Amino acid sequence: MSLPAIHRYIGRIIHLMRREKGMRQSELALLTGLKQPNLSRIENGLVSPRRNTLEKIAKALGVEVQTFYSESKVQEVERKWAASMGPKHAALLLTGKLVPVPVLDISAAQPVQLDSSGNILDTRREVMLQLAPDAALHDAHPFAIRIDDDAMHKPGGADDFRPGELAIFGATPPKSGDFVLVALKDSNVFRRVIFVDAEQLRLVPLNAVYPERTVARADVRQLWRLLKHIRDY
Repeated sequence: MSLPAIHRYIGRIIHLMRREKGMRQSELALLTGLKQPNLSRIENGLVSPRRNTLEKIAKALGVEVQTFYSESKVQEVERKWAASMGPKHAALLLTGKLVPVPVLDISAAQPVQLDSSGNILDTRREVMLQLAPDAALHDAHPFAIRIDDDAMHKPGGADDFRPGELAIFGATPPKSGDFVLVALKDSNVFRRVIFVDAEQLRLVPLNAVYPERTVARADVRQLWRLLKHIRDY
């Protein structure tokens, strides 16, 4: 069940105000006494923050709680997010000094719509990242999603993906053992993939609470390999 839109806007306002103050997410978490994964979920609109939590965040940012509910602030945030691909960045993009990477609003419960080439269709773009080009992003048609559960969260592990963090995927063919976003007939799943044979593959979570799943290749509509992981955005 999705949260009311106001919680998404509150999260965006907190995120934008934090970045405008030059404050890292870990710093705001320390000032408020919140765990960083919980603050990340608030910023990404994944949870509904309590009033006392918002009061702590507002105090740390030097504003009143009412700011988070201000219609004018909501409009300001939406304008800034929409302008993330504005003309001032066009020259850098055209000369290859920035790579546009859309953050797509993909619900795990709803299968993505794909065209004949396997590209995602009819998906809401949350914001457009502008990243420095590198070999991983080159010609990979990259896109990002926000991780929406803790199936790939393994504290203390070399690989640890927390809810709310960004995962960037591309069309580069994955190998057995890679992290992938899998478009199945009934859902979208972020897992480590193990190719069993020509007909089956295993989808392995890092969090042992979640079950491993073996699926037929015929049930896989598309695979995208993980290119980058952004923890603090």
